[in-house]
Amino acid sequence: MKEESASYRWNIIFLLCSLQAIAYIDRVNFSVAGPQLVAAGDLTNVSLGILFGCFSWAFTFSLLLAGPFTDWVRPRRSLSLGIGTWSVATGLCGLTTAFWPLAILRGFVGVGESTMIPAGSRVIRETFEKKNRTVVVGAFFAGNKIGAVIGFPLAAAIFALWGWQWVFFITGSLGIFWLFWWMSVYRATPLDAAKQEETTAGQENIRWVTLLKYRTTWGLILGQGGYLYIYYLFIFWLPGYLGQQRDMSIMQSGIVSMLPFLVGTACVILGGWVADRLIARGGRVTYIRKGFAVSGLLCATIFTVAGALAQDTVLAVTFLTLAVAGFSFTTAAANSIPLDVAPPHVVSSLVSLQNFGGNVGGSFAPVVTGFLISATGDFTLPLLVAAGVALVFGCGSYAFLVGNLDQEYREHPAKAVAPAAA
Repeated sequence: MKEESASYRWNIIFLLCSLQAIAYIDRVNFSVAGPQLVAAGDLTNVSLGILFGCFSWAFTFSLLLAGPFTDWVRPRRSLSLGIGTWSVATGLCGLTTAFWPLAILRGFVGVGESTMIPAGSRVIRETFEKKNRTVVVGAFFAGNKIGAVIGFPLAAAIFALWGWQWVFFITGSLGIFWLFWWMSVYRATPLDAAKQEETTAGQENIRWVTLLKYRTTWGLILGQGGYLYIYYLFIFWLPGYLGQQRDMSIMQSGIVSMLPFLVGTACVILGGWVADRLIARGGRVTYIRKGFAVSGLLCATIFTVAGALAQDTVLAVTFLTLAVAGFSFTTAAANSIPLDVAPPHVVSSLVSLQNFGGNVGGSFAPVVTGFLISATGDFTLPLLVAAGVALVFGCGSYAFLVGNLDQEYREHPAKAVAPAAA
């Protein structure tokens, strides 16, 4: 039974990691194909930025419902519906270059993907013990870096071999294969029932709206906004930066775009593993979670500024790779906080609030970047703006608004908004 349980848990890890990988392959395919449609005259940089934003806005506002929806119907149903929706919409993007149909389809991609993080986080909460949870969260979110590592060169290769339409047809089909795997493997484990018993006195009254009364909720919302703004700039615009500002070909930009996220993948998993080891040795969850979140975003800020100002291409790519490594160290810690502190029955709801706030910030990144590129003619100002957002909202919120993670959501909200020990 123990071996079966271990096998099941490994299957869950691979499922969750591959889920995020597929989602990000289906995001970055447009980052590769889009600039080529701009070059062909089908789109402009502004319209491309708006199309990036259509996905982000749909994804963001759908998160408000995705968390409570997942808490209601459970992950098996919500993830199946979500990946089915975004995979079909991705495939249909290959049928048109017209702005409005693409805007609608990219919106459906965002709606479908909104179930991914709330449902995946609940699966982790119900399947893994707290002492091993950070590295699993890291593996889950490493999937989005793996998706970028695979997605950029994959989309570039498909584009070069068969044309832009097949980029969407092929990447959209990946989710259908995942869906069959998910339906055959996943089951709610007995640990989920045990987790329900962890609810302490008073926590049973906490609901979606009640979460907004806690200072830490707002720290998570604003902090995730700073984190995802800088992340989305890299995800959506790095191939465009390398092509437009560094004069790389589509294959060169696809391969070079992969490298920062390859490093980032290792950093996400390493950050989660180190955090788990520190907690296992008796370290306070509050110090470890906040320390990793703040230090990673601070490094990302510094190296993004350095990359924006660097004249040499190799030096600029090196600095930007280190920036991706920096915010990747933040990933596991920041996304483990809701699993640490939320009562079991509202885990997905708190995760969705955190990521709603994060994606409000993130949804502005592609659009603002598009306008700033059009206004200034290069990427220097957009990179400096991203660094500033990461510093003020990311570092500032995780440092000063997120409270004592050993007490939050276990005491009255009026007490929780008072300054808490870090």
